[in-house]
Amino acid sequence: MIKKNPALKVTDLSTAVYLLFTGLLILIFPQQLAHSSIHLFFRLGVFLFMTVLIVLQHKRNSKILTFIQLFYPLVMLTYAFGETAYFNHLFFSQPFDPWLFHTDQRIFGFQPAIEFSKHLSQAWIGELLNLSYFLYYFMTVGVAFAFYIRYPELAEKVIFIIITSFYIYYLIFIFFPSEGPRYFLTAPLNQPVHSGIFSNLVQTVEHYGDYPTGAFPSSHVGVAVIYLLLTFRKLPRLFWLLFPFVILICFATVYIKAHYAIDVLGGLISAPLIYLLSIWIYERLPIILKNTSQ
Repeated sequence: MIKKNPALKVTDLSTAVYLLFTGLLILIFPQQLAHSSIHLFFRLGVFLFMTVLIVLQHKRNSKILTFIQLFYPLVMLTYAFGETAYFNHLFFSQPFDPWLFHTDQRIFGFQPAIEFSKHLSQAWIGELLNLSYFLYYFMTVGVAFAFYIRYPELAEKVIFIIITSFYIYYLIFIFFPSEGPRYFLTAPLNQPVHSGIFSNLVQTVEHYGDYPTGAFPSSHVGVAVIYLLLTFRKLPRLFWLLFPFVILICFATVYIKAHYAIDVLGGLISAPLIYLLSIWIYERLPIILKNTSQ
């Protein structure tokens, strides 16, 4: 008979695989990566933390430990995103921004990242779009916590899908480096519109938490769409609450010059594929890693 082991979380497995893979890149390319020891020690710290949680949970089966185990990978995502800027020159010496820039030009006949905010510079438009973009930072924990409260039996699966989707996007960023209009364009074309409080909030967050990485495809758009896919059936009220903001995020990422328009299209196309891939991975995890024999 197979019995669920509360000490083992598939979210730990997803995080471990991503950290091991990127850690292997550090070991293979130590001369090309600065401060590699710091990144390796970070991974060692995470694995020690993960091991302690699993051991304690095996002994106590605590709800508090369960909560920590499920949610700590979400906290790590910001660090993991920043690290993609550390890795994204390993395979290509230059980012693909010129190609993305010219692709936008061929598709639209102009540069949406430049013209959008130039012709729609009204304060209320800027604030609405920046508000939507700012709310994205709360969606990850919000969706995960909503499932944890409403459907606790699904929380582990949902968080696994969320973090695995992020990790897949991060791997794309490593192997397809791109920085976005904010870094590719020159001043003043790369400057976002200052419209008010939410504009200032977004620019503050971007100042401290943004890196020259992760333009294509837009993970902001892609993961936001994945949140809609997750909530559509189980949490319809949350779905309809998120829906207008997700639509606005598609425009906001271009408006604030974080992404090219082609990045948004890439996010929309990749979202259902990465969502289904994350589910496929979840459903095919080896039983020995999710369960223990009685």
